[in-house]
Amino acid sequence: MSWLLRIARAEDAPALERLIELTVRESLSRCYSSAQLAVALGPVFGLDRQLIRDGTYFVAEDAGEIIACGGWSKRLAVYGGDRGRSGAQAELNPATDAARVRAFFVHPAWERRGLGRTLLETS
Repeated sequence: MSWLLRIARAEDAPALERLIELTVRESLSRCYSSAQLAVALGPVFGLDRQLIRDGTYFVAEDAGEIIACGGWSKRLAVYGGDRGRSGAQAELNPATDAARVRAFFVHPAWERRGLGRTLLETS
């Protein structure tokens, strides 16, 4: 394994947004039309900065380049980016609600190398 896993930081946001868009457009184009993907970017597939602030979002990097990202949430939001949301989402009740695994995004050139599995196990 040549890559390193760490907790995402606020300054990672621009690189994460680029990675998410690249992954959605290239990897998911095998299953969805470009029109479907264009509509889903942001509301469905997007960066939720609240997870970064909560410390529950991770990145994998190789030689300083972010090659995968994803994490888990203790918030009510089930999916999607934070565009259009204002303020922090309410938290789940840990006595009755399970934490939620959120979407993982792996750079197309790094697919099938265990990054998604590692993100899931870490989450």
